[in-house]
Amino acid sequence: MLKALIAGALVCVSVLTPVYAQKSPIKFGDIPLEDLKMKSYDKDSSASAVILVDYGEAYLQANMDIPTLNFERHVRIKILSKEGLKWADAAINLYKSGSTGEKVSKLKAATYNFEGGRMVQSTMSKDAVFEEKFNNYRNIQKFSLPNVKEGSVIEYSYTVVSEFFTEFPNWQFQYEIPVRWSEYWAIIPEFFTYERYMQGYTPVDSYETQSKGSSDYQATAHHWISKNVPAFKEEPYMTNEADYVSKINFALAYTQFPNQPVKEIMGSWQKLNNGLLEDESFGKAITGSHFLKKQVEAMTAGMTNPLKKIDTIYNYVKQTLEWDGTKDMVAGNLKKIFEVKKGTVADINIALGSMLEKAGLNVEMVLLSTRDHGFIRQTYPMTKQFNYVICGVRLNDKFILLDATEKFLPIDALPERCLNGEGMVVSSTHHGWINIESKTKARTVTSADLVMDKEGELKGKLHFIRDGYDAQRMRENYKSKGHETYLKDFSSGKSWQIEKTEFQNIPLIKQSAKEIHDVTISDHASVAGNQIYINPFVLPQVQTNPFKLEKREYPVDFGAKIEKMYMFKLTIPEGYVADEIPAPKILSLPNNAARYVYNSSKVGNTLNITSTLQINKSMFVQDEYGALREFYNLIVAKQNEQIVLKKRN
Repeated sequence: MLKALIAGALVCVSVLTPVYAQKSPIKFGDIPLEDLKMKSYDKDSSASAVILVDYGEAYLQANMDIPTLNFERHVRIKILSKEGLKWADAAINLYKSGSTGEKVSKLKAATYNFEGGRMVQSTMSKDAVFEEKFNNYRNIQKFSLPNVKEGSVIEYSYTVVSEFFTEFPNWQFQYEIPVRWSEYWAIIPEFFTYERYMQGYTPVDSYETQSKGSSDYQATAHHWISKNVPAFKEEPYMTNEADYVSKINFALAYTQFPNQPVKEIMGSWQKLNNGLLEDESFGKAITGSHFLKKQVEAMTAGMTNPLKKIDTIYNYVKQTLEWDGTKDMVAGNLKKIFEVKKGTVADINIALGSMLEKAGLNVEMVLLSTRDHGFIRQTYPMTKQFNYVICGVRLNDKFILLDATEKFLPIDALPERCLNGEGMVVSSTHHGWINIESKTKARTVTSADLVMDKEGELKGKLHFIRDGYDAQRMRENYKSKGHETYLKDFSSGKSWQIEKTEFQNIPLIKQSAKEIHDVTISDHASVAGNQIYINPFVLPQVQTNPFKLEKREYPVDFGAKIEKMYMFKLTIPEGYVADEIPAPKILSLPNNAARYVYNSSKVGNTLNITSTLQINKSMFVQDEYGALREFYNLIVAKQNEQIVLKKRN
């Protein structure tokens, strides 16, 4: 469908001639001495590197009778510390459709070091360049610059030549390191109308347009400059940084060539929906793929309950097909996928949809954008906003969402990567938008039942019960590391002795994952004279406040709801009494968006502390940030309070 959309846009045009290109503000290899000698960046002393210049221009020209999109880029970066060395590894994203793909030309790269009072240049060899597949419609060309160290200046330039003028290059002004100069030209002939939208919280310094062209046609040159752009600082509980950095985005709305009618490119979500339903790798793969029919009939023979059919087919696909880690939206050859028993997200979930359809169920696929891909702007009907597909089954008044890629999630839980706003239902009858939410929480109940001796040593049991996303993470961790390494990591950095461990329900995905440890802890309590001090949180819930900044410009997005319960039971040593125990406390945010309850009690020689933290909604907007930050400050303070035991006189 993507290929057909692009092919339909390639109208025969003979009047286009090259548009006048611009010039980079720097000359390749001409490195100012002050940049070579720079030890730190004066506007951000913490920066590990700084982009000195990032220059780009994109323009359309004729190539025989097909418009060709050219994108030229010139980048210069100063490396300031070891952490900045990663910028010596660069990558170019290349769009492809079928056998046609974007191509890189004129790639050159060099490293400059100041040695012996002079500049020494190291040129990149061809061996440092390679291309790899990213997904079914993207390749990545990677290259590494030579002889890069602290103090180096690196520089590279290249041109990307493309037939896909629907994929006009966006431009990012802001990165995780500061940018001293960012400049972009977008030169667009009058026959093309692109929607443009800015994003981010750092405005550009200047924007202007110029008229260019010849007697054949006119073009508009859009010109942006940003100077001294601050580094984008990633903060806890954010989605993809691409949602928030300063950036200009393009979307081709329509074309109108001489003596031709207007050709709609962006169209509408309805048009995209209809195209997907007829696509051989999407809608037709679900209603087709008849080789699956006998398998489905055998699996569901005698079943009348549709939920039982869904559960049976879902578990079959999940156990049979392994996800290869690729996120995409259109399937390959499903017959081959079942032969190799491995595939992409689309391969697996479209196969699931096809099998459910063969069982007589009403299947509707749902397109979405994962948390690391960015949120969807519904104003712009563009396929490239999506990178993922899940399966939906409409059953009576319910719409059941399914994703068969994760072995350690139950049927009613979508992977956390999917929890990113809304998804688009692809359907002949129910096309539209739905919230991609999960009823599943990240839930852990921890209990510590411990007996203390007079030297402050603790002995007893630690018991963990995990559900939802916490259970998934634990099971994945346990499987990948193995029993011995998992236990070693559990006690790493602690003066603990683990006498016995028991794991329960690890392979039983529908049940809580449990682990129980018999432990001796000798480093937690502190004895001082006739007193013993102990923090009840042997395993802290919230050790530090994750929200450091006083003001935050971005939403806080937890993804899923959270529940953490901690129960501490302490048997105090003979001859001691509880002199001080923390007082109970209840904290809550408006509308019960978050809640914290701390209780304490004493019965005989036993102390009981319970602590429960609940995050009851997944997203907090900027106006709610201050209250959320203070909520966490109070939790941290509460969990730092100690129990004081005193020897009887």
